[in-house]
Amino acid sequence: MGSMISLSVGRLEIDWGKNSFFHDHSQLFQPCDLAKVPYYYIDEGDPYNEEKDEYNLVAEMKDGLSKPLEQIIDRVNLLGYTMEYARREFEHVSRLSGIDTSEFSFDELAEALATVDVTAISADYGDGESSGKFFRRYLFDRIGLDRHVKDPEYVQSNAGEAMENLSACTVLRLVSQNPQAKSLPVSWHFADLEDEDWATRDQFIRAVYPQNRFLIVTEGSSDAEIIRHALNLLKPHIADFFDFVDMGEGYPFTGTGNLHNFTKGLISISVQNNVVVLYDNDAEGVSSYRRTIALNVPDNMRILKLPDLEVFQNFETVGPSGPNRSDINGRAAAIECYLDVGSKAMVRWNNYRKDLDVYHGKLEKKGEVMKAFLGQSDTDGNYDFTKITEVVDMLVLECTAIRESVRLAELQAT
Repeated sequence: MGSMISLSVGRLEIDWGKNSFFHDHSQLFQPCDLAKVPYYYIDEGDPYNEEKDEYNLVAEMKDGLSKPLEQIIDRVNLLGYTMEYARREFEHVSRLSGIDTSEFSFDELAEALATVDVTAISADYGDGESSGKFFRRYLFDRIGLDRHVKDPEYVQSNAGEAMENLSACTVLRLVSQNPQAKSLPVSWHFADLEDEDWATRDQFIRAVYPQNRFLIVTEGSSDAEIIRHALNLLKPHIADFFDFVDMGEGYPFTGTGNLHNFTKGLISISVQNNVVVLYDNDAEGVSSYRRTIALNVPDNMRILKLPDLEVFQNFETVGPSGPNRSDINGRAAAIECYLDVGSKAMVRWNNYRKDLDVYHGKLEKKGEVMKAFLGQSDTDGNYDFTKITEVVDMLVLECTAIRESVRLAELQAT
């Protein structure tokens, strides 16, 4: 039979291989995900239950990689396997396999995987057959597709080939819509291959590959430091996807003008990295942002500014005419404003930007605000992470869009 390796959500196997032939799922996990996970084997003393017509299994705990599905799906998205990609991939493999999607559609598969009782699925899958045969013999009934499709006999006999070519990440994406599955672990069972010398551990525990990483470039070192810390606090399960410009020798791109010129340089050399350029949401940042988005920006780059927020529309400010409450969106909302600034925060207006016809302002005591944020070691206290969470969510969404476009282009080329 050989040594088997499998990827599963709970007891629902998504993908498997044998000996040296297996798919690389290392990008779904981090080194900290190494854990003892259950491996299911046929009970040699009592191998088969004639009454239930299934194998009797015993579980052994061995090393594997395991992470909750709700966290795995964030990594799946950053790898470009979005719901839109899932739909397009299904249509693509169905077309190549000659599957009539009027008889077996993406929506029917999605509904079946979103509603199946994943807690009731047995780990008894037989002897590691092909995924197409596996689908026809086991999954078709277990995920309840016979209740969703118009012609169950057609789907069971013909759709296996399409399922065999559907990526594991697409299946995970669909299973993640199942409320029962969100808290289940996604586990990669590699121990048997390692024990039998078919593979070494460093083939399973790997850093994020360069093509899957994102370089975040900001106006200054404080912006980068804040965003890095925010990712580590709010989304540690995907923080390893993000790089920042090396600040060891001093941040080289301080200021909006330098950042604009740096971006022009990256475009001129057709940089291959995934790059996100982020400007502040103040007068200087908005001015440079508008100049930069006018460039011929390639698909692997995104030019962003910090988001407008409703809470900034009525912010305490002070200027030549004294104190007032003003809208600081596009005028004074630098990165520190997105932290917990407290109830006495104030922006002071200073220089006038003629090109925007607005005054540029700065948050007072922003150094203290930043220091207080960097001192946070978890999200369990009373610190208000609401605004910085919106920044992080925006970055993740845009990075997902970059990788999605790559995946869709690759699919179209096949």
